[in-house]
Amino acid sequence: MRDFKTCVRGMSRLSGPALWRGCVSVVIGVVRIVASLSFVWICKRLVDIVTGAVDAGLWEHVWIMVGIVMVQILCGLAFYYWETYNIAKTQNEMRQGLFSHVLGSRWNGRESFRSGDTVNRLEEDVRVLADLACSRFPAVVVTAFQFLAASVYLLSMAPSLLWVLVILMVFAVAGSKLYFKRLRRLTALIRSQDSDVQQLLQENLQNRILVLTLFGVGNVVSKLGSIQDLLMKNTVKRLNYNLLARGFMSLGFMGGYTAAFLWGVLGIQSGTVTYGMMTAFLQLVGQVQRPVADLANQIPAFIKALTSVERLLELEDLQPEIFTGDCMLDGAPGIRLTDVSYSYPDSNRALPVIEHFSHDFAPGSLTILAGPTGVGKSTLTRMMLGLLRPSSGTVRLYSRDGKSYAADADTRCNFTYVPQGNTLLSGTIRDNLLLVNHSATDEEITGALRLAAADFVFDLPDGVETVCGESGTGLSEGQCQRIAIARALLHPGGIMILDEATSALDMETEERLLENIHSAFAGRKTIVFISHRPAAMRIADDVLTL
Repeated sequence: MRDFKTCVRGMSRLSGPALWRGCVSVVIGVVRIVASLSFVWICKRLVDIVTGAVDAGLWEHVWIMVGIVMVQILCGLAFYYWETYNIAKTQNEMRQGLFSHVLGSRWNGRESFRSGDTVNRLEEDVRVLADLACSRFPAVVVTAFQFLAASVYLLSMAPSLLWVLVILMVFAVAGSKLYFKRLRRLTALIRSQDSDVQQLLQENLQNRILVLTLFGVGNVVSKLGSIQDLLMKNTVKRLNYNLLARGFMSLGFMGGYTAAFLWGVLGIQSGTVTYGMMTAFLQLVGQVQRPVADLANQIPAFIKALTSVERLLELEDLQPEIFTGDCMLDGAPGIRLTDVSYSYPDSNRALPVIEHFSHDFAPGSLTILAGPTGVGKSTLTRMMLGLLRPSSGTVRLYSRDGKSYAADADTRCNFTYVPQGNTLLSGTIRDNLLLVNHSATDEEITGALRLAAADFVFDLPDGVETVCGESGTGLSEGQCQRIAIARALLHPGGIMILDEATSALDMETEERLLENIHSAFAGRKTIVFISHRPAAMRIADDVLTL
């Protein structure tokens, strides 16, 4: 666990503007507390008037009471509106900032966090922290003001009673917070198990066909049950600790109310307390004790928030990818790899994935990259794309006019890339195509689809507006590949990398697609094609086998 100061600093940094917007909530809350204490005063005043203890106009004070009630109502509505608005805005800002940071973080070949766990942090932990910053913190300030103001009021009426109430509440708070560290550990464990549940749900819903054909629904549901049993066990433990804490608080609260009631009764008997003062006592005891109880009840929420802050700071710790701006080279750039070696971090392999590799992909050439699975073909393309940095050696992009740059995030704009596997996202076919070029015209979209041998799209009932599910559900694997190629073709760049991009196509369709690409881009783009298929090799200028 991170130390307390680190978490508090992280909390302040992540919350950002929400803390300043929370000041508006504090101002509204303070006005409401002033109105609430004024209500106590007017109630006392009215009771004393009707009992003859005070000689003053009754209806004048009734109208004052009505005005005070209206102020309380308006402040309550304003506080609720502003708090809800602030929470929603803060959640959006925080989630967007962290999501952007995670997406833009440096990739080392393995994701640092499982997708389900990351989503859980961006949803639940962001929600918890936004609630703390926008609701809990302003509430603490307003509650503290309420306690001080009510205490001063009660002190002016009955100093001894105030000290009785304070002693009872201090005892109750101390007793309820004996398990602070245990609650924090349990909360961290529960949040981790929440992420496990979300990961299992997400992965199995995304791979439901695999579950139905291989794993079996019963096995997956049984695994979910086991995780949820552990989660429930720890939730019950935390519930028990919270129950003890609430018991101490209830004891102190009821003890204080009883003390105030008896104090007033005995005062009336002795003639030192008026009926109006009795009314004020019973209202003020709540305004003194309730803030203490509320402040104490914020501690579990604060513990939960500390856990969420730790989890969000782990996302923030991801190293950002260094990007200074697009560095676009003219024409069809070449790619020169010189004595390149690469090993994945924490890999169990005795040898590097790639070792002392050198090759020059000449400008405008079409090279087939072949070799058995696991020799590093995809790793090689990721170094060209600047996603991975070689352990040794250099990877540089160069143009015919002599410009040369190291492959990194800045030079990635030069690539048209079709990754291995199904990479379509949920949405319409048009949505997927426009991901790489928001300004693409209908003519450009049509041209890219025809070039990628994806003419079938025009025969679909809804054409490019056809909706496909996650990973292209509703389309065949070959159709998804061709749409992915069309999407890449809409991206400007003089280098094209296709990673097994035709593996799901029949021979006739593959030959047509490759002929289209060769006719359109031969000499105009530098093409690197990872493939073992004969059709690809027939159009290649060079075949490089790893």
